[in-house]
Amino acid sequence: MPMPESFEKHFAKKEEEKSPEKIKEEKGLALAREIKEIEEKIKKEGETIEDYQRKIELLNKIEALYETKERGHESEVKTIVANLEKALEQGVNEDLVAWSLAGIGTKKAMELRERLLEQRASKNAVARGLAGVGTKESMELREKLLEQGADKNAVAYGLAGVDTKESMELREKLLKQGAGKNAVAYGLAGVGTKESMELREKLLKQGADKESVAEGLAGVGTEESMELREKLLKQGASKESVALGLAGVDTKEAMELRERLLKKRADKNFVAWGLAGVDTKEAMELRERLLKKRANKDSVANGLAGVGTEEAMELREKLLKQGADKESVAQSLAGVNTESAEEFRRKYFSDEPDLIAKSYSTGWTVHDGVICRYSYEK
Repeated sequence: MPMPESFEKHFAKKEEEKSPEKIKEEKGLALAREIKEIEEKIKKEGETIEDYQRKIELLNKIEALYETKERGHESEVKTIVANLEKALEQGVNEDLVAWSLAGIGTKKAMELRERLLEQRASKNAVARGLAGVGTKESMELREKLLEQGADKNAVAYGLAGVDTKESMELREKLLKQGAGKNAVAYGLAGVGTKESMELREKLLKQGADKESVAEGLAGVGTEESMELREKLLKQGASKESVALGLAGVDTKEAMELRERLLKKRADKNFVAWGLAGVDTKEAMELRERLLKKRANKDSVANGLAGVGTEEAMELREKLLKQGADKESVAQSLAGVNTESAEEFRRKYFSDEPDLIAKSYSTGWTVHDGVICRYSYEK
């Protein structure tokens, strides 16, 4: 009996050999060097028409380069959507595909969501998979899902990472219609506006769990958010929830709070998980230290989501070899769409389409809104 055809043959590959960020860096440095040379020449010899025209030309090129990141995101999301479509063809559950579309608001992604709904995907899964997407089309889909009976809490969760005026209005509307205060608090992850901080305080006064508010601070590193974390701890919020809610926050103050939580015996696994989205040297050192102190390998893996450095990729390899759960390692690739990350997916998950799909979501809507960011949050 012939072996089933490898999923790798269907796995969409990027055509570029260099990442968009690498290309941007190299071109930017070359342009900057040339501008500097012209400016040094002007200091010595005075400015000519040719110098002026050349500087304008170079500045225009730099302005064009400013958009390279956006174009890079476009390239990334095309690959993600293509891979999820292939996974769907291979029999991956519709709800899983819907969830893994988090952060993507392209026309193709929205069309795929509609197709998933036609194929009986859960409305709640589609709603949660809208985390990080704040486009006009996404807001219209949320309203449509609500009209069709989607759970208000699922819609509230799926607003994580979206800080538009329309999203704040929808949160208030959901609360009036009976959505859970905790769900709304969770769905504020990644949103650090004045209005969002006021809503958090309002939710606390109305009885929202401190833990929900703490975890829903993920991705917010403002001074006000750090003060709220301290307040929540003093009022008895779980140290583990505060640790989880530090995901995506790479400030000095956040690292100091993590260390303080560990000294107060916060669970190492939650501290590790709450390092998601943090790619600093200090964060990598803390991960290694937590492993030495026997933190769960799966938690350390989950806490690598959104981190695509060379050191992070090496740690994923190490964790797999040491027996970490493949699903946790797959989810650790959420928000990481570099060439090396795509190679990792092909190397380890090419025959497991479920894991391919899972590799584009952290597995938790709260963190998806912080980690899966492709410029569709607004």
